[in-house]
Amino acid sequence: MPKLTLAVRIAAGSILLFSLAHILFWGMLAFSTRANLPDTFPYNYFFSILCIFSGAGLFGGAIATGVFYARNWARIAALVLASLIAFFCVFAVFALIAISFGTLSTDLGIEIPQKSDLIRVALAYLFIFSLALWWIILFSRKSVAAQFSTSISASAKTIPAKPACPPPIALLAWLMIFSSTLSALSWPLILGRIPAMLFTHIFSADTSKWIWAANIFLFLVCAVGLLKLHRWSYSATIVLHAFWLVSLFITQLSANYH
Repeated sequence: MPKLTLAVRIAAGSILLFSLAHILFWGMLAFSTRANLPDTFPYNYFFSILCIFSGAGLFGGAIATGVFYARNWARIAALVLASLIAFFCVFAVFALIAISFGTLSTDLGIEIPQKSDLIRVALAYLFIFSLALWWIILFSRKSVAAQFSTSISASAKTIPAKPACPPPIALLAWLMIFSSTLSALSWPLILGRIPAMLFTHIFSADTSKWIWAANIFLFLVCAVGLLKLHRWSYSATIVLHAFWLVSLFITQLSANYH
């Protein structure tokens, strides 16, 4: 096994530990939900979705194993994983604080826990966010990146290597792949049931499905193009994001927006 610093080994161990905890938590929640909820829509989808969430923890285990063996792809994947976790934790903390102080109300008939319980959960998410931020800082250091580059054998160094995808571009590409995958998984419950709105125009249900499907496909194509360093993917990614941002901006400025 390659020689890594203690901090990198601790980080890899923490990724592995949290991946196992993730698998156990969502797996137990999936079977508990299956036993307590009725077998009708939308509850009949919950078990499958929660099992998918549980299985996603296997990727964390694979990343931790790759880090232990000083694989550079695992370092980049750890950065992507840490960014996703940090984003989710920040969103969860703000949502919990808003609910605890009554800023965000829910009309779903769900009993909201006490403020002290919500704050404790928010503190737990804040701890996980701090850990994810440490992963990002650690795996972004040049000294740490050098430990992974030394895993290349001497014979491989003599072969002209293909240009590597820069970590920021790779991070963006994997975030696009993750968002596309999550959108596809949420199709039966969310994406396939909400209308698409572009430049203040609301499309019909059938047209909306084609728009969402095309968006998922384009995001995946652009992400793969970024990872393979195709020139067209840079412009396509900028145009795709600018299109949705301009549409959202114009829609919010419209007098018809509520």
